Amino acid sequence: MNASNAAQIELWNGRVGEKWAALQVSLDRMLAHATAELKARAGSVRGLRVLDIGCGTGETCAIWLEGGADVTGVDVSAPMLAVAAKRTAGRAALVEADASVWTGDAQFDLAVSQSEVMFFDAPDAAFATIAANIRPGGRLLFTCWRAAADNQWVTTPLGAIRDLLPEGPPPVPHAPGPFALANRERLHAILEHAGFVDIAIESFDFPVQFATEGGVEPAVQLAMQVGPSGSALAEVSGEVRAAAAERLRAALAQHQQDGRVALGGAMWVVAARRRD
Repeated sequence: MNASNAAQIELWNGRVGEKWAALQVSLDRMLAHATAELKARAGSVRGLRVLDIGCGTGETCAIWLEGGADVTGVDVSAPMLAVAAKRTAGRAALVEADASVWTGDAQFDLAVSQSEVMFFDAPDAAFATIAANIRPGGRLLFTCWRAAADNQWVTTPLGAIRDLLPEGPPPVPHAPGPFALANRERLHAILEHAGFVDIAIESFDFPVQFATEGGVEPAVQLAMQVGPSGSALAEVSGEVRAAAAERLRAALAQHQQDGRVALGGAMWVVAARRRD
């Protein structure tokens, strides 16, 4: 594993990975529209060798398997891979490794990722490694978040609780995290330098589903555990968490309709081809 990714590996192979494994059903539901878009953009995968980068709990691996692909999933998180192993029942090759340095025994026709390529400490080197894992002319397809300010699912919860939180250090530009690849021009340059051509970076807006039933309360519980609001509340006192929950109830109630709570999400859908 790449030492430069040590902090991210520690998080995803520890408490964050354990939390995401436990919340697998809620998180799959939260990003269901983005997953459906990724599947549609991939098209037929029958007979293809597919590399799933940051495969997590295995939802996308299961999709490619259902489509008739030969699937390898790579992730740093043992807790999440344990869930993926149950979901794929031995039909996918699951590898606990850092995809920024991992090299397979044979090249892939398609490398795909659902919102997981933003966590590399050295993205230029990481995407060069990914390119080396794809056969000449093979495809790369992934989603990643646009700027936090463009994502209502981030701004609404954080806006509701911001004054309850201690002031933290200013964010480091392009640091590993959900919005590390938000700058379209920078992302295009990274892919181009890594050896990709026919690069298409398209906007995709969709509802991020905090609850599909049950109304505000399950949405509040999810907002307190995931995303920037969840990270911000991870280390606060019980008193602050209780106050935050009340604020979130009021904020999310404005987005509740027929038991569902959804906030706007803004992603890039990125497609490219490895240079022949």
